[in-house]
Amino acid sequence: MIHFKLAELRKKNNLTQQELGDILNVSYQTISKWENSVVFPDISVLPQISSYFGVSVDALLGLVPLGEEYSPSNSGTVEYWNQRLDYLKMTRKSMWNEDYFQFLITAVWNINKPITVLDCGCGYGALGLLIMPLLPEGSKYTGIDFSETMIESAKKIYRDSGISAEFVLSDILSYQPKEKYDMVISQAVLRHVDDGERFLRKMAEFLKKDGILVSMECNREFEADGLYIRGMDYSRLCQHEGLNKLWQTELQRQNRDYSIAMKIPHYMKKMGLKNISTRMNDRVTFLEPEQEMYDELLESIIKADYWDDEKTDAEIEADISYFMNHGMSRKEAEDYCRQQNGIVKYLKKNREKAAITKATGYMISYGWKV
Repeated sequence: MIHFKLAELRKKNNLTQQELGDILNVSYQTISKWENSVVFPDISVLPQISSYFGVSVDALLGLVPLGEEYSPSNSGTVEYWNQRLDYLKMTRKSMWNEDYFQFLITAVWNINKPITVLDCGCGYGALGLLIMPLLPEGSKYTGIDFSETMIESAKKIYRDSGISAEFVLSDILSYQPKEKYDMVISQAVLRHVDDGERFLRKMAEFLKKDGILVSMECNREFEADGLYIRGMDYSRLCQHEGLNKLWQTELQRQNRDYSIAMKIPHYMKKMGLKNISTRMNDRVTFLEPEQEMYDELLESIIKADYWDDEKTDAEIEADISYFMNHGMSRKEAEDYCRQQNGIVKYLKKNREKAAITKATGYMISYGWKV
């Protein structure tokens, strides 16, 4: 589909339709018809237009980005996370099997006495709610996050929890703790920030000698292949060529690394940690209509992945512009939006009988400070 960019280029260059018509030796009415897709210019005119504006013909036709200034992802900002509390609550519902976390604590990390825990990028404290009842009695939990919304929510949740917990509102990169910790841990944080390796090094600074550093992250390549919805074409659901370009662009332009989960143990090695190892979280969401809590779990999946409402044409166009700015071609961006809207339509039509398998593939990397 052609999305002719003439009007956008004309306005960016502060030209009237009459002025552009004079340059191209056509009437302003012709320019208006071109801009409103009433008719398109003859193919022989396209090189002249693209040459004048200094863009390729493909860019003029909206098939590739115009080359406008890169607009960074804001997923590592306070403003972004102040609006994401509901998202976190939805996604954490199906992240862990509790028995596996117990296995990590007792059989893998060999924690058999009370410890102090620092949760970096704690959100509303979901990880603490899971881990603290599993740790030896007397253990203490501190959560740190730069989002006031998250910290205030965590304080309310923990008020009557019986868990010994403290919450700190601070940017981790500038945080100066009063003490060192036995365990410093993060969950699904490094994939969202610029320069995740720097963040990980900062986490290690908070460790006591012989303390354990734990980082749990999802590799987006795994996640992109980890969705099956019965009745939909699995191979189509797994297609993510455009996302590969987006991931690469964000890595190059702002050092946001969607594949950081694969690299964390190597970063830990470079930092001088010992006995480094990596495991996979065993949790896979398998959902069938007859299961207990089916409606609640399906709702959490739908809301977490923004599959509750089809997007308007204007919203889709805004998404396409963003994706193209982040490396996708027009076709790849349209295909991705079509894929997501297809999921929304299918789940709305089959809400009472939807069956889903969803595997996020969380990697759990850990090592001890010498």
